[in-house]
Amino acid sequence: MTDFKTYYNSNFRDDLNRFFSTIPDESKFHEDNQNKQTFSIQYERLTPAFDHLNFLDKERKEYFAVALFLTVLTDMVCFSHYKPNYNKFRSLTRYPKFIGNCPGGCNYHYHPSDIFFAMNKGRSSSEQHLVFYDKFLEAIETMKAETINFFKEHLMEVNGELFWDKCQSEFPYRPQKENI
Repeated sequence: MTDFKTYYNSNFRDDLNRFFSTIPDESKFHEDNQNKQTFSIQYERLTPAFDHLNFLDKERKEYFAVALFLTVLTDMVCFSHYKPNYNKFRSLTRYPKFIGNCPGGCNYHYHPSDIFFAMNKGRSSSEQHLVFYDKFLEAIETMKAETINFFKEHLMEVNGELFWDKCQSEFPYRPQKENI
């Protein structure tokens, strides 16, 4: 793997589909068990205890986590700040929802930054922890351009620049001004 942009444009969708192929339907379609159109990711499914990401090496897991964070974040921002446009956005993207575990927690949407915590949860001090900071910073320009272009091409009623600003306000890592 050479960089985030290559990973996002070449491998992320395949990795996401492979990840979902390892999860039982009642979990991956938790919020849409009849139509099976809206994917859900329960927190525990990202933890090492469930082994759903064992097909990825360390570097790809880190890229996967960053791409997944930004995907879930984009969906969350659209739902929270652009409700009148959300149904169209959802039908165009079909981005997954990030929820808690059953019983009880599955009724709550988690902040996407918890993806990073989940993927390191339960790792012993002797295990190599996943590190996301550098890959996250590397992803910013790619995802900013992707986001702005998406709105210019598919949902022109939403200002992509303003949308991206709302995404940035939710970042778990604060890049220096020149990286934004």
